Parts: sequence; structure tokens; C-alpha cells
Amino acid sequence: MLRLDKYLCDMKAGTRSQVKALIRKGQVTVNGLPVKSPEMKIEENSDQVCVNGKSISYARHVYFMLNKPAGCVSATQDNHDKTVLQLMREQKGAFDDALLQRELFPVGRLDKDTEGLLLITDDGELAHRLLSPAAHVEKTYYVEIDGPLTDAQQSSLREGVDIGEKSLTRPAILKEMPGLSFHHADAASAWQLTITEGKFHQVKRMMQAVGRNVVYLKRLRMGTLLLDETLAPGAFRPLTAKELSDLQ
Repeated sequence: MLRLDKYLCDMKAGTRSQVKALIRKGQVTVNGLPVKSPEMKIEENSDQVCVNGKSISYARHVYFMLNKPAGCVSATQDNHDKTVLQLMREQKGAFDDALLQRELFPVGRLDKDTEGLLLITDDGELAHRLLSPAAHVEKTYYVEIDGPLTDAQQSSLREGVDIGEKSLTRPAILKEMPGLSFHHADAASAWQLTITEGKFHQVKRMMQAVGRNVVYLKRLRMGTLLLDETLAPGAFRPLTAKELSDLQ
């Protein structure tokens, strides 16, 4: 149960004082009846709350899947580059704008030039579970590099390589992806790489450790969450109930 004023503030219907003014003016109804008390308790999953006739559904947290394009940064704010949140909020009318005005953040980071799956939420607890180094959450990438990988180079990546940290990287799962059309003109081979760490520029540093350079990088999976390939670069959608249940 939530206080009505908190319910409306959480859903970005206004500031606390603005919400109270709406309630005093009779512009807020609960289950079809106007209310005057901001302290009224609301059952967020069953009561129908409306402001000026518009239904306001409650979401304790919000979860979006973004197909991040190259050129924007995985941050909440940046002085030089467009952030993923700016990109989403520019798409007016795509979803409830109130949900996009929450204190959202990307779960983890993709480099500016890296594309693919990015989870956007305001659920700090879920983000912590997914990003905790102890959790070893799997992350799968599609990687194009500037040359082939020898058997020895592949073995090194599967066993762990030195990227300048205290210890070698954890063993990776590596699979060649032949026969695909490359995204980058300098690409000579393509691979699917699954890692269970999230060190800074890790995929690029791993390839550099075996003498290759990444020319194109796209994240396909994080834990149980798979990139929806029907999402164009820059597009996003809420997670389905099953996707969210599987993540949690």
C-alpha cells in the first residue's frame, strides 16, 4: 500500500506540492471517485488512479532493453557525447514519457563505438546482482577482428589471457562465425565470445593480448537476457514479463 501522493510522485505526475494541488482541486480520482486526501492509501496493483481522466498505472521499477547504436555513451550524463538516456528520451511518444523521466541508468557500460544489448532500469538491486564480480554473469558478444585466429590464439582466449590485471582473464567460450557479411571493411574474421567478467574494454584487450584488433563489437546477451534482433539500432522496448522473471 502506498500513499496517493507518493504514488503520483513516483509516476512523475508532478512534484509533491503539485500533486497535492491536483488532489485538492479534485483532479485525481481513485476507482472513479474524486479524492481529496493525499494520505489516502493505494493498492498499486489493483486500484485505478486517474489524473484529469488519464489513467496512471504504477510501476515500482522499470526495465527497458535498448539496442545501443554506436556513437552514444552508456552514461546518465555526459558533457561531450549523447547518452543512451538522451537517445531514449528523444523518442517522444514511444512509451509513457513519465517512465523515461525516472532516475534510470544503464546496467554496465558498452564503449561508445560498441553496439547491442543494454539494460536500462532504475532497479539498483537487480543491477548489483548482474554486475557483481562474484556472480560471474555471462555476457556474449559478436566480434569482428582484423585477422584470423590460430589454434594457439584460440586456446589462449579459452584458457585466459594477460590484459594487464592482477590475474589472467577467466576462461572464455569462443566460437567462429564463418560465412557472415562483415559490418566493418577491415574485418577478416568474426567470432562469438562469451565472458564472465566485465573489466574495462575487456573484449578489445583480450583480442589485443593475442595480437588482434577488434574492428566491430556488438553485445548479444547478458545473463538470460537476449538482444531482440527486431530492434533497430537506437530502438528500445520494455522487458517482457518472462524476460524479467528469468533475470531475477
